[in-house]
Amino acid sequence: MKKTISLNIGAMSFAFNVNVQDHSDFIDATARGQSVTAASHNFTMRTISAEQKDEFKKLLETNPGAELQIASFLKAEFSPMLDITVKK
Repeated sequence: MKKTISLNIGAMSFAFNVNVQDHSDFIDATARGQSVTAASHNFTMRTISAEQKDEFKKLLETNPGAELQIASFLKAEFSPMLDITVKK
């Protein structure tokens, strides 16, 4: 499964192409205790549209911590919360 997620960040629109492996790598990295910032950076850089990579790098350089916020939105959109209850 692959999903293109468009995010408006400030005045810019960015397209991220997220697949199951990218999502799993992000979750696994954070679960293993890797830096959440590094995992978020890797996740967003792997999934940003190739044509927008340079502009996205500039955004990250001028907005410390942006990768955390962006990764959070990507994860929520790619893997939304399910309504799960325990049947008794």
